[in-house]
Amino acid sequence: MNFGDGLFETMLWNKDNIRFFEKHLFRLHRGMKVLGLEESSINSTELISLLQTIAPGTRKRVRWNVFRSGAGKYTPESAEVLQTLYITEFIVAPSIKSKVDVSFKVRLFPTLWSSFKSLNSLPYVLANNERISRGLDEIILLDYRGFISEAGASNIFWIKDGTICTPSLSCSCIDGVSRRLILEHLDQNSLPYLEGEFELSELENAEQVFVSNCTGFSFLESLGKWELSTEPISFLREIFD
Repeated sequence: MNFGDGLFETMLWNKDNIRFFEKHLFRLHRGMKVLGLEESSINSTELISLLQTIAPGTRKRVRWNVFRSGAGKYTPESAEVLQTLYITEFIVAPSIKSKVDVSFKVRLFPTLWSSFKSLNSLPYVLANNERISRGLDEIILLDYRGFISEAGASNIFWIKDGTICTPSLSCSCIDGVSRRLILEHLDQNSLPYLEGEFELSELENAEQVFVSNCTGFSFLESLGKWELSTEPISFLREIFD
């Protein structure tokens, strides 16, 4: 763990299984390939068995850390991994976040690993410290060019002229599991959406803005001086219930 040379997945243990587990595994394996970690070192069946033993019939938030083992400084000497689990009570995302603004301090930059959840999460730590210090319920991050990227710990979507929009991965946002589920639903139901590089002004005329992660989704009630609708969207409830 000396160099942040690892990844993590934050997941919902839903009584006897991990919700959306295949998608979490898919992202984790892709990230391990990028970092040069031995994929056979992890055993998803053993993980499920362990959780069935220690948390049967409960809903828990599970953070699965996978990081490089062995010696080495900036030159790793092993591709094997160590793993830890951090298990806490599961708290559903609030349905509405009232006070929201854009980060003054943090911008996101593209890297080979920017779409994965790496142990080197300093930008998000700094952004959420800023959120707390400014008394915000949510904070929006831009990339280094000024395009909308994501929220402090969530992907971001908005509805404009009946079309759902979200930043593309080229804007250095996390390739979120919930993001994939939402886009898959839109594809399967032939609903219009756009992935792209959007300036902040795109949100000015948005009808609704919402953020999503493994805990669910939240509607933003305002963004700076702009007031937004928080009317429920039925398909989101279908995905996350």
